[in-house]
Amino acid sequence: MKKDIRLIALDLDGTTFNSKKEITPRTRRAIMRAAGKGVIVMPASGRTLSGLPEAFTGIPGVRYALTSNGAAVCDLQSGRVLISHYIPLQTARYVMDRLLTVRGDIGYYAGGIAYSDRAGYERVISEGSAYVPWYKKYIERTRTPVSDMKGLIDSGIEDLEKFVISFDNDKDNREAFARLKDLQGVNVVYGAPFNMEIGTADKGQTLLDFAGRMGISREQVMACGDTDNDRTMIETAGFAVAMGNADQEIKDAADYVTLDNDRDGVACAIEKFVLDGNLTGDSV
Repeated sequence: MKKDIRLIALDLDGTTFNSKKEITPRTRRAIMRAAGKGVIVMPASGRTLSGLPEAFTGIPGVRYALTSNGAAVCDLQSGRVLISHYIPLQTARYVMDRLLTVRGDIGYYAGGIAYSDRAGYERVISEGSAYVPWYKKYIERTRTPVSDMKGLIDSGIEDLEKFVISFDNDKDNREAFARLKDLQGVNVVYGAPFNMEIGTADKGQTLLDFAGRMGISREQVMACGDTDNDRTMIETAGFAVAMGNADQEIKDAADYVTLDNDRDGVACAIEKFVLDGNLTGDSV
């Protein structure tokens, strides 16, 4: 049961964090134990650097983070960007122009910071907003509002990581996806049912790039995820684990399906395949 795993990449929401947006003591302990054995355990998230939760990055032994769906890999100790796959200026302008044709709340990530169009930001966090409470709090805590997003994008941003667009109703969501899904030269994925992400990076390829830099083979890489923006990571890792709450296509692409994020699925997988082959958690 135990495998030769030297790198573990963990998605955050719906994977490492439970539905209360918490890392349970058991999951934290499993991450610490793996790191203590010399295994690199890193968040592999759609979030940018400033949006990573200290509940994960503060775990002893966690040093690296893959952010913005693979746009960057950062050394959390030094703050250095080790690997970057930023959006080229021409592509950024093209995407921005298309985003302005759909209804939704637009933002972008650059240089480890998350920005939102000011009008959209105020709409999302407003008392009458239809967004779920945790998302409203997250946006208020992590976003920097800007007044002229198109002007900023047109002027050129060297470290542009990705665009994000959120929807407060299914109709706007469906219509936007129909218009944006065929954008050339970019990946259009969902990090949550109401949150679309657009960029040129690829979680899976960036994960392998980082593994190679660290002298780790593909076969020694384990990835855990649950949604569309984890798909390339699940398809690329030497050993792929889908959460019990994962989308069906993620389960179909994985090597193993663990328990859901409210039953310590990440901890079960780490214990079973990385630590001691413990069978305390079974597959679903």
